[in-house]
Amino acid sequence: MDILEAIKYLLLGIIQGITEVLPISSSGHVEIAQAIFHVQKDEGLLFLILVNTGSLLTFLIIYWKRLVELLKDFLIYIFKKESRETTKANFIYALMIVVACIPAGITGLILGDTIDNIVLAKYGTFFVGIGFLLSGTVLYLIREVRIKRGKTMINWADVLIIGLAQAVAVFPGVSRSGMTSSTSIKRGMGIDSALNFSFLMYIPLSFASILLYISDLSSEGLGLIGSEYIFYYILAFIGAAGATYFAYKLIFNIFKSGKLKYFSFYLFILGLGSMFYFMIK
Repeated sequence: MDILEAIKYLLLGIIQGITEVLPISSSGHVEIAQAIFHVQKDEGLLFLILVNTGSLLTFLIIYWKRLVELLKDFLIYIFKKESRETTKANFIYALMIVVACIPAGITGLILGDTIDNIVLAKYGTFFVGIGFLLSGTVLYLIREVRIKRGKTMINWADVLIIGLAQAVAVFPGVSRSGMTSSTSIKRGMGIDSALNFSFLMYIPLSFASILLYISDLSSEGLGLIGSEYIFYYILAFIGAAGATYFAYKLIFNIFKSGKLKYFSFYLFILGLGSMFYFMIK
C-alpha cells in the first residue's frame, strides 16, 4: 500500500464531502484536484459509486425520519382516500421535491456526456473557472440576506425556478447547493426551509446518478488499477461521508451569520485562478 496514494484518495473524499454541502461546487473542486494533484476521480466506476454513496448515506441518516414521514404520507394519500386530509401537505411536499429534480435529471441525461467528454476534455479548468465565477456571483447577490425566518412552504412557481437553478448546477464549477438555496432564499423562503429543501432534493438526484454508474458497470467494468485501490476507494468513501456530516453541521450557521460573502470572494479567486492555470499549463 502506498501511503501517499491513500492520503490522496482520503483527501479527495473529504473535498467532495465538504464541497457537496458548502455552496462552492464539489464537481469543480474535484476537477481542480485532478488537474493539480493528478488525482483521477474517474479511474473506476466503483470509486465514483463509493464516493457518491458516502455523501448520500450521510444525508439519508440525517433526514431519515423526515424521509420516512414523507414516503409514508405519500403512499397513504394515494391508497387511502379517507386519510388525504391529514397527509395532503406531506404528499404535495414530496411531489414538489420530485418535480424540482426533473430539470436537472433531463439536463444531465442530455448534456452529461458532452460536458465530460468534450467540454471538460478540451477546456478543463477554464470551463470550471467560469462555473466558479457564476456561483460566486450568485452568493454575492444574496450576501446581505436578512431572511432567516421566511415562508416555510413553497409554491409550484418556486419549485419550477429552483428546479431550473439546480439544472444549471450540472455544469462543473456551479454549486448545486449554492444555486438551489440561494434561489429559494430569493423567493422568500427562510434559511432553514431553503437548505432543508435543497438537501432533500439532493437525495433522489444522488440515487439516480449512482444507478447510472451501476448500469455502466456491465459495459465498462470496475476500472480498478490494482486490488489495493479498493482500500483507497473505501478511504475516499469514509472521507466523503464524514466530511459531508461535518459540513452539514456548519452550513446553517454560515447562512444565518451572513458569511456568504467570504465564499463568494473565495470562488472569485478560485475561478480566476482556475482559468489562469488553464492558460499557462
